[in-house]
Amino acid sequence: YSLVSKEVQRADLQLWKGATVKIGIEEPMEEDKSDDPCVEYVHSDSGLYPLPLARNVKSSHKTKIKNKFQFLGKFMAKAVLDNRMIDLPFSLPFYQWLLQEEHILDVEDLAGIDPDIANTVNHLQGIVRKKQKMENNDKLSASERREEIQSLTMDGCPIEDLGLDFTLPGYPNIELRKGGRDIGVTLDNLAQYISLVSQWMLIEGVSTQMESLREGFNSVFPISSLQMFYPDELDQIFCGSVARGFVPWEFKILMDSCKPDHGYNLESTAIINLFQLLSEYDQEEQRAFLQFVTGCPRLPVGSFKALSPPLTIVKKTFDTPEVNPDDYLPSVMTCANYLKLPDYSSREIMKDKLRLAAAEGQYCFHLS
Repeated sequence: YSLVSKEVQRADLQLWKGATVKIGIEEPMEEDKSDDPCVEYVHSDSGLYPLPLARNVKSSHKTKIKNKFQFLGKFMAKAVLDNRMIDLPFSLPFYQWLLQEEHILDVEDLAGIDPDIANTVNHLQGIVRKKQKMENNDKLSASERREEIQSLTMDGCPIEDLGLDFTLPGYPNIELRKGGRDIGVTLDNLAQYISLVSQWMLIEGVSTQMESLREGFNSVFPISSLQMFYPDELDQIFCGSVARGFVPWEFKILMDSCKPDHGYNLESTAIINLFQLLSEYDQEEQRAFLQFVTGCPRLPVGSFKALSPPLTIVKKTFDTPEVNPDDYLPSVMTCANYLKLPDYSSREIMKDKLRLAAAEGQYCFHLS
């Protein structure tokens, strides 16, 4: 589930809005002939939301996008059935679509998918409100009203001089209305422009993708089962606790939730050192440790107490007594949340070995 979550965020799939970031791959596939050992992924601070599709998009491309979102819907539903977390930071409007609440999305929800466009639209909306106020002001004469309306600007620049047309901001191939690229935005049609930008960004441009996703989800189990939840609760159901924001792990909760066994108990020095180290981890270290031990970089709602089976830490044993545990890395069985931890001679050695194992062994699979 973690690997698929990562792959569906690839920029070359053209599924999501957002900036692209390059992430290195240590061992490129043999068939990958490119010189660049990096893969581009989509990142958005506000969460993932579908990339808008134009009305005149090629049918073959549209079919590919629909199939991918249908697969994503099945994938999300299967993750819930299997009680698995997915590492996909969706935006709040995405979950509103999942709950069939897209009809209540409006201009204010733009901040949930693109804060930059939302700020610009809010600024333009303020100009529209001022214009309406002036038009309704009976104390002004017709000439005064016209003069004040013409003085309305955005940061000192007249609306006509902003160079806006009826295409979706950032997507010049998507016309908001027929012949939109040839229609300039003026004070007279500004309100219509704002309405169309909001409609296309939130609903019109993504309806094909989201309906396909809901169709895929429904094929696994009824999407209506989600209606009892709020959008932010869905984020916890699919992605686990603290999808956004950082909460340190508490030493006491680790003591209460984890299970030392086969050579260790709660009073063992190694266990105390481990829990102290875990309680000092930052967010990236937490994600790396969880990915290494459980196969998923996120915890379910309820944190460690909700892990099933519970995180079990056992002493790693060796065939000969002459072996120095400090020379070995910890190993795991991710299917059972099972950590085999050597009895290291110091906390610092444990820290280094855990960090190395988490960094180098996340996606490795070895028979032992």
